[in-house]
Amino acid sequence: MADKIRWDYRIEEIIGGPHAGQLHNWGADGWELVSEVVLSEDRGQKTIRSVFKRPRD
Repeated sequence: MADKIRWDYRIEEIIGGPHAGQLHNWGADGWELVSEVVLSEDRGQKTIRSVFKRPRD
């Protein structure tokens, strides 16, 4: 039977959402973006929740 993959998850809440530099850095560390949700919009500012996963060592 094949080994099951186990995952670590990370949640980031950032006003305006993560910028490309942050996404590239997290990707280089093995994190994969799973989903993003806009939590709120206030006066043109968005708060975005991003969910990431990567295989557990």
